[in-house]
Amino acid sequence: MPQIFDTVDFFKKIMEHSLLFSGSSNTVLASDVAKKLGISLGNVDLQRFADGEIRPWIKEDVRGKTVFVLQSFSYDMDDHIMELCLMGDALRRSAPKTMVAVIPYFGYARQDKQHRPGEPVSARVIAKFLEVSKFREVITIDLHNDAIVGFFQVPVTHLSALSVLSKEVKQLKLKDAIVVSPDVGGVKRARNLAYDLDIPMVVMEKRRFLDRHDTTDNYQIIGDVSGKSAVIIDDVISTGSTIAHAAHDLKKAKAQSVTVLATHGVLAGKAKELLEEAPIDHIVITDTIAHNEGTLSDRYHVISTAGLLADAITVIGK
Repeated sequence: MPQIFDTVDFFKKIMEHSLLFSGSSNTVLASDVAKKLGISLGNVDLQRFADGEIRPWIKEDVRGKTVFVLQSFSYDMDDHIMELCLMGDALRRSAPKTMVAVIPYFGYARQDKQHRPGEPVSARVIAKFLEVSKFREVITIDLHNDAIVGFFQVPVTHLSALSVLSKEVKQLKLKDAIVVSPDVGGVKRARNLAYDLDIPMVVMEKRRFLDRHDTTDNYQIIGDVSGKSAVIIDDVISTGSTIAHAAHDLKKAKAQSVTVLATHGVLAGKAKELLEEAPIDHIVITDTIAHNEGTLSDRYHVISTAGLLADAITVIGK
């Protein structure tokens, strides 16, 4: 009888000389990745002093091992960045072979250029933080701008969630579907999804006010959406303003239904309320950002990125 190939045992053998730790931002995703790899999460005590100072304590022998630390830069973003950097310093003092930061959601990615004099290029600053903390490689998913990879002096594995998002759309079995880019900057992303689904696409032009944070005004649809099942794709839903405006405009243009896809569901401020009021049938996001159980309505579909991350970790851990 032929031997059945055991994927978990295969991953586990590869990870014999590796360890996966989790920061506090997304322990559920970290646990799911560990299960995919057939290993347990590394033991770390994320202590805090009474004044809020973070004091990580690594309680594993990491000497000579490849160490992965999973941490999303989600709310509270600055705390999670500091926690990862301090974990990196704690780990490197115990002589690991190498350290890899696994950052499913890379906060500050939208601050990838200086829009006005006097502003920082924050994404570049965060890249330097990670390098100073001695992380020798980075794994991340769907950066706001591919050019951010160039901010790093270390290798970056830039994953795309397009395959898992596309699979979810196929399962929804939408009729007369058409992909919509909510702005000109997202055309490449929308085109790739349209190609994968073998359906047409349209583009929405968006005016952005730089002096008003997270405020946009959608004003033109380039293409015909009448009678179509519109599928909006974006990398992130932050305040929900762009998506809500796009949904309203698509409905005014007589779209039959509106489905929203986004890798990162930041859902900041009153985003959930804004999206609930918008004419949206489905909202598909991934688990790169943790959400408390029961805080999302039935229209949300949260899909896993654990497989994507486990595959990338396995390649590096070989």
